[in-house]
Amino acid sequence: MKAVILAGGKGSRLQPLTMKLPKPLVPLLNKPVMEYSIELLKKHGIKDIIITLQYLGDKIRDYFRDGRHWGVNITYVYEDLPLGTAGSVKNAEHLLEEPFLVISGDALTDLNLMDGVEYHHHNHSLLTIFMKEVKNPTQFGIMVTDDHGHITNFLEKPQKHEIFSNVVNTGVYVIDPFMLCMMEKGKRYDFSTDIFPKLIKDGKCLLGYHATGYWKDIGSHEDYRQAQYDMLDKKVCVHIGAEEILPNLWIGSNVQMENNVTINTPAFIGNDTYLGDEVVIGKYTIIGKSSRIQNGCKISRSILWDDVNIYSTNKSSIKNVTVAPKHQISEGYKVGVSLKIKNKKNISPVEAG
Repeated sequence: MKAVILAGGKGSRLQPLTMKLPKPLVPLLNKPVMEYSIELLKKHGIKDIIITLQYLGDKIRDYFRDGRHWGVNITYVYEDLPLGTAGSVKNAEHLLEEPFLVISGDALTDLNLMDGVEYHHHNHSLLTIFMKEVKNPTQFGIMVTDDHGHITNFLEKPQKHEIFSNVVNTGVYVIDPFMLCMMEKGKRYDFSTDIFPKLIKDGKCLLGYHATGYWKDIGSHEDYRQAQYDMLDKKVCVHIGAEEILPNLWIGSNVQMENNVTINTPAFIGNDTYLGDEVVIGKYTIIGKSSRIQNGCKISRSILWDDVNIYSTNKSSIKNVTVAPKHQISEGYKVGVSLKIKNKKNISPVEAG
């Protein structure tokens, strides 16, 4: 079985973190979010992977290459212009001869994929949507199914007064290649606004599968941060690329710590990081590789990307921020002398490097 990973989106709601980095490469505990999707596919025996690319696609290709490092085989399909979620799959039609899986490159999940595949085949479905219940469905497509699992109503990103269900589309699908005949190559189509409504209207077999496991879209800054907190709390079953030296404390290789360093769990410290004397790492802190935290700094509930340097002569305190890679924070930094950087999006006021 083959899988298609959708990796062409811009990730506008995650700006400025995605201004120079495609959303599938945004790190979760020091690994690109799409790496977890590739590992999940391999776990379920799916090793032939097609990745659709558009925005900053060369950066994704440069990172994953042919997939050999992960034990999979990756083929890339480029779009000159954005073709939408369904149009990008149509663009890969020449590689898809049998039922295949579609998964997003910008969500964190450990869903049982093969259970959904079996459900799809058993019910002779044309397209099966993996569904999950959420508290706030306004950023997703919502749906209702009948007693046989057929989707009878679907609405993308409803307003509050339009909500008729809290069951949402996860962006994980099993698709019969016959469905691709509904589209013209080179035209823009989205599953949620074009394909699903047409299948329902035409009475085609569009099924919803109630998936088991964890799923979170990282489209917003809040969800991006929460996904990593959930990882630290072991709410999602994924491989974390560091040694868990104590319960809920992961430390990478070649980490250097001076005297009197305090680390409160859960926390993650990346490879080749330096923690100076009397540094205090608070709960839910994630520090990327090759970062340097100088004497006396206090960091809590913050996410530092790679190569971040924090210099301090006055015991700086950093809380509830995401700091872009290769950024330096010092006593003379212009945004807040106290360095208690807080804004509505909980990000450092600098562009991603």
